[in-house]
Amino acid sequence: MPKRGCPFADAAPLQLKVRVGQREVSRGVCAERYSQEVFDPSGIVSIACSSCVRAVDGKAVCSQCERALCGRCVRTCWGCGSVACTLCGLVDCSDMYEKVLCTSCAMFET
Repeated sequence: MPKRGCPFADAAPLQLKVRVGQREVSRGVCAERYSQEVFDPSGIVSIACSSCVRAVDGKAVCSQCERALCGRCVRTCWGCGSVACTLCGLVDCSDMYEKVLCTSCAMFET
């Protein structure tokens, strides 16, 4: 039995993957809020968090990749107590409570 043809023919739009980078985010729907969080009122650029792109409010830095972090994205390793970002921290949900492990401690846990 032959395959059925596409009922939409040429009317269907192409479904392509679109890469969204920093430039697209800064020009997008929340551009005004984004620019207020990243830029100080004086116009001086502040450092942005590597995980959520908010302005960094402290001096927290990921111990694995050394990227700047805001207070919301700081995760403390359960094993060694070092600071890890959302990319480098592994959340272990096997116990009753979640525990965050940095990449160094995660190698020894498995």
